[in-house]
Amino acid sequence: MNNQIIRENIRIKRKKLSEVDRNNAAIKVANLACNFKKIKSAKNIALFSSFDGEISTLPLINILWKKNTQVFLPKIQSFSKKTVFFLKYKKNTVLKVNRFNISEPIAKNETKNFIDEIEIILVPLVAFNSKGYRLGMGCGFYDFLLKDWKKKKFIPVGIAYNFQLVKKIKINSWDIPLPYIITPKKIWFWKKNFF
Repeated sequence: MNNQIIRENIRIKRKKLSEVDRNNAAIKVANLACNFKKIKSAKNIALFSSFDGEISTLPLINILWKKNTQVFLPKIQSFSKKTVFFLKYKKNTVLKVNRFNISEPIAKNETKNFIDEIEIILVPLVAFNSKGYRLGMGCGFYDFLLKDWKKKKFIPVGIAYNFQLVKKIKINSWDIPLPYIITPKKIWFWKKNFF
């Protein structure tokens, strides 16, 4: 099965989930994430605005706000260069839907990219395999962001439903495996590959 078919199948499964199942999954992931040592000790965490049936990050964001953790959201910086920068996300932050139908903060004269302050970046994915490789939407923004992540200060952590684990993904030379992926059932960890 090629990657595009995997994307289509997983996206259909995500969209077919009931509101109750979506909410339960989001709460389970939020609870696992908040008890995960790396996230629990972090002061600056970047998440993503969920769309297209992805697990909602809102329960986790609300918990992080209550813990006074600084939350960041990505904003597309350049479509052609596939780059994003991160802006602070607070309860009063105004969001605007971008061309991909994803909510992102409005940058009111904000030019600072807070990437150097971020300790954890929670990464969306469409599917992942048993070695931590992720399959994204195919646009390449996170591939570019994750390139050489070990040399940077942040740790990437994927978030997915349990059924997003697939047996096989076609791996490209630019694909970056994740050290951790959180699903409603467990935290996946690939220590031997990263640390």
